[in-house]
Amino acid sequence: MWIGYTAAIGAAMSYGVAQTVGKLITTEYAPPLVGTGFALIFGLLYVSIMFHRQIPTDIRTAPRLGFFWFSVSGVFSASGAALMYFALNSAPLVVVSPVFAINPLVTLILASIFLKRLERITKRMVFGTLLVILGIVVITVSRYMT
Repeated sequence: MWIGYTAAIGAAMSYGVAQTVGKLITTEYAPPLVGTGFALIFGLLYVSIMFHRQIPTDIRTAPRLGFFWFSVSGVFSASGAALMYFALNSAPLVVVSPVFAINPLVTLILASIFLKRLERITKRMVFGTLLVILGIVVITVSRYMT
């Protein structure tokens, strides 16, 4: 379980750095689609280098339906990256980042619909998600109150 928590913290830190660098890229160096393309290419290279030993085994053992769902996931991930770069190009980072952080709410809703057999949604999870959303609202509203 600690590996999962550590990986989640690492992912949050990585997304925070990616958004900050993304804002710099879209305002100083390239349009959002160029930033998205480079981010996805370098992400693919990074993941390929990090996990190259597992790829042949995983490809042989993965069910065919899994490739479909990986493709769907990839399309949504790429769409999310592209939309994030467009948002960073159009709005301040301190607004985009909290709004981007509503993904726990979206995840909770989708998990409750599609993953009923795999994920158990508890009151504690719902409360935690609502706290995240409240934090996003406070950060976003305070941006306009100053």
